[in-house]
Amino acid sequence: MPPQRILITGVSNPLGAAVARRLAPQVPFLFGCDISDPISALEEMDFVHADTRLSVIGKLVRRLNIDTVVHLAVMIDSPHHERSIHETDVIGTMNVLVGCAPPSPVRKLVVKSSQAIYGAGPSDPSLYSEEMANWDRYASGVTRDLLEMEQLVGEFALRSEACSVTVLRLGYRVSDDTSLARYISLPIVPTFAGFDPRLQLLHEDDAVEVIVRSVVEDQAGVFNVAGDGVVLLSQAIGIMGGRNAPILPPYGRSFSRLGLRMLAGIDIPTHLADVLAYGSVIDCSRLAAQYGWKPAYSSRQTMDALARGRQMEQIEPPSPPQEYELQVYLQQRRRRARLLS
Repeated sequence: MPPQRILITGVSNPLGAAVARRLAPQVPFLFGCDISDPISALEEMDFVHADTRLSVIGKLVRRLNIDTVVHLAVMIDSPHHERSIHETDVIGTMNVLVGCAPPSPVRKLVVKSSQAIYGAGPSDPSLYSEEMANWDRYASGVTRDLLEMEQLVGEFALRSEACSVTVLRLGYRVSDDTSLARYISLPIVPTFAGFDPRLQLLHEDDAVEVIVRSVVEDQAGVFNVAGDGVVLLSQAIGIMGGRNAPILPPYGRSFSRLGLRMLAGIDIPTHLADVLAYGSVIDCSRLAAQYGWKPAYSSRQTMDALARGRQMEQIEPPSPPQEYELQVYLQQRRRRARLLS
């Protein structure tokens, strides 16, 4: 049975908003929640301010009789303090899982994860498959949080046979709102001396597409998602018209982050600083085999799209305050009419 009542968490970020716009025409009832307003009001979606870090999210799932949860309120590339990221990714996901547990009506759960779960280091394999995400006591904050988050999701999937669970380990993205895009777009890019890491990228359109496919199709399991091929960091910098400046020593995570922050003016997350030294490549053959689909953009094409300024745009511009209030009012009228019918 296709989904009828969908809840999207993290709908105020560009990825969540794009997924909501794609799903809105396909389902009778679409709900979104976040701690901030969406970037633009979507009349077909009922929005509520709710924080996944609070247990109220479970009550929301049950009261709205949700059958499908799309959990996108997971921080990967964030300027927030590590404690806040941990609370969002681990505690927030735990609360969502409690809301999805029996006797909840939820029958499908799609969770956004990341390629960052594998970390990056000098002894890494050339290619990471889904089975290779193992606990590492040296893992950075985000990698450690993702490992803990996925462990909770995996335990939930084993306990809740009636609920189909999909985990998407999205590759590194280079849209305007990511640290990686800002870094490689600098005119002079400080890099680690003696290193030219392989980067595997995911276009925003493909990230939206795989999430939507996971909702409307029955695809349970854990999947790596990234474009074909790789680009070297030096190639990525060249595509953006910048110049490579190999001046950073490749040791000491704290020192490396400090150096990047001082020289590039960008607060690079620890896990990303590791990737900029050692690279990261994932095996997406499981995705192609089970979905019968693969990302339309290769890693090189994703970089070319960024350079041309054609990465995913908002379908609607941010709503002015008066227009936003009008759309919220229309949502409320539609909701009252639905209750009376």
